[in-house]
Amino acid sequence: MRNKLYAVVLLLGATATVSSCKDDDAGTPVKPYTVPTTYSFANANYTKSTQRVKMLLELDTYLKTAHGNTGGSVIALDGAKVANMWANTNNPFADASLNTSGVNIKDATADAALYKLYADSVSIYNTLTPAVPGTGGWIARNTGKIIIGPRGLEYGQSFLKGTMGGFLFKEAVRILTAVKSVSATDTTTAQKSWDEAFGYLAVPANYDSSVAYVNTDPNRPLHWGGYLRERGRGIQAGGIIFGAFLKGRAAIGGYDVTVRNAQVDIILAKWEQLAAAAAFEYVTAPTRASSVGNPATQFHALSEGFGFIASLKYRAANSKLSAANYTILSNIINKDFYALVSQPGFTDLVQAQNILKTTYGL
Repeated sequence: MRNKLYAVVLLLGATATVSSCKDDDAGTPVKPYTVPTTYSFANANYTKSTQRVKMLLELDTYLKTAHGNTGGSVIALDGAKVANMWANTNNPFADASLNTSGVNIKDATADAALYKLYADSVSIYNTLTPAVPGTGGWIARNTGKIIIGPRGLEYGQSFLKGTMGGFLFKEAVRILTAVKSVSATDTTTAQKSWDEAFGYLAVPANYDSSVAYVNTDPNRPLHWGGYLRERGRGIQAGGIIFGAFLKGRAAIGGYDVTVRNAQVDIILAKWEQLAAAAAFEYVTAPTRASSVGNPATQFHALSEGFGFIASLKYRAANSKLSAANYTILSNIINKDFYALVSQPGFTDLVQAQNILKTTYGL
């Protein structure tokens, strides 16, 4: 953990103290409260969500072991191990604390059967057969290979990015939306839920949006936390989301449901915009001159875009994205990738770019 104070958007100085005489939530007086610069609340506990995040990391790391040398022997995956890591059965994790945690990935994931199928498909198509249109297998990418299906979808990426949406983002949306209905004086329920949602962001308690965390840092942001910097710098996603988590959690202790609920809206809107920014990059990358003629690069990007567009399915009810435009995006990214990258002018991908750019101000 770093000892310096961290600058985050929405906070001024080391702490911000809010003092108000107003009443909130049917006459409950708002108490003075202090907004810290780190997620250092005395009773904060987001162990369960953090454990699920770590489970997803271990499973994703295992699936990536299938990416061996293009000309070498197959690196076989154990389907039973994948199933055990998915459901947390038979002590599958190297981190022994995860095996006894009492939680798993499966039960918290929407469209769970689909995402489990993607994970299984990394094993199914992990053969010595090179992929061609209509036949899954491997395709060379950089010094290794990626495992794709008959229409070019890279199963490892569709699994990870899909569960980031259907699991981590979906749970955060569900939990924080419900917090808005909790009474001002029921701080125990609101704080417990708020902490769980914070855990799914997967950033350290002293997160600093200006830091480029290295992979060897045990406290580095994971999954969505990593994308705060990778795809979210242009929209200031890291500072805004982290700052809103701090301010909202502090407001709960002060019975300030007006501020609390405002932070929910900020978090969910910015998190959704982060998903859209990532999706925009990955439907744009295959159309760049540097990618044209390199199907592995194009399919890898589209497979990430597939997962981030799927994330938008779980967006908040007040989302800027219309149902009609979500359907268009979903229909495009579910097309055969071989056909998408062969379209003159990339008509479908340009349409997806325009919807994302216009809707989310990218």
